[in-house]
This record gives sequence, structure tokens and C-alpha cells, in this order.
Amino acid sequence: MQTDNKELKVTLKKYLGQYYRAKIKRKQLEIRLKNFREEMTGTQGVKYSPVPRGQSGSQISSTENAVMRAMEIEERIVKQQAQVQKAMLAVMEFMDFLPIDSVERSILEYRHIDCMSWKRICKEMCMTKTPCFKYYNHGIDELINKSEVVQTLKAMH
Repeated sequence: MQTDNKELKVTLKKYLGQYYRAKIKRKQLEIRLKNFREEMTGTQGVKYSPVPRGQSGSQISSTENAVMRAMEIEERIVKQQAQVQKAMLAVMEFMDFLPIDSVERSILEYRHIDCMSWKRICKEMCMTKTPCFKYYNHGIDELINKSEVVQTLKAMH
């Protein structure tokens, strides 16, 4: 039972971290798109010819190809944004199992919804790391004791 409980805690923490990971992935895609656009237009002048030279009508110009790649990246960003929203809702649903005014919920929300560092959480809560970690772990324990949470986590495997 103890090993099963440890595995559930690890799974829960991973589940709660999904919003953070989705947010990071979206930011990475946005940075890639920005970098791609800068390469396409060049920060020190145009690096491509806007007018295709000597190409037959069946070939795609480098400009058209670049625009298509930019559109593909933008489409991925939109999909990732939907994942970010879905992940945030999933994490918020779990938070609803904790009392709204509890310290545990505040710390879990700071960590998994606001994506704060432990240093910032400690500052916001006016606590040192040790009590913050204790409240965090107590919140994790409270969530693990909810049958709905356990069912959701077990359904993931």
C-alpha cells in the first residue's frame, strides 16, 4: 500500500505539472516562430528574394515555402494553446477538492497554476521552505485521499 501511495503521489505531481509543461511547450513554439520569421525577413535586410526567379509554375517559391512553414508553426501554437487551456482546467478541477481558503490549496495553486518558483511561493506565503513543503505535501496527501482524484490518476495508466 505504501509503494502504491508513493506511485500515486508521483503520478499526481506529474498530473499537476501538465499545465506548466504545456505552457513551456507553447512558449518554445512561439520563440521558434519568432526566430523563423526573423530568419525569413532577416534582421539586417531581406535574406530571400520576394520575387521567384526562373522557376516554373509547378515549383513552390522559397517565399511560399517559408509562409507555409510559418502557418504550420502558427497552427501548432494554436493547438498547444488549446492543450494549455485543457491542462489548466484539469489542474483547477483537482484544486477544487481542497478547501478554498486552505494554505495547502494556495501553495498548490501558486506552484501548479501560477507556476511560481519555491522561492517566490515562500515569499508570497511569508514562510520558509520547510513549512511550505509540509503544506504542499499535506495538500498532495489530501488529494490522494479523494477517490475521484485516484480514479483519474489510475485511468491515466
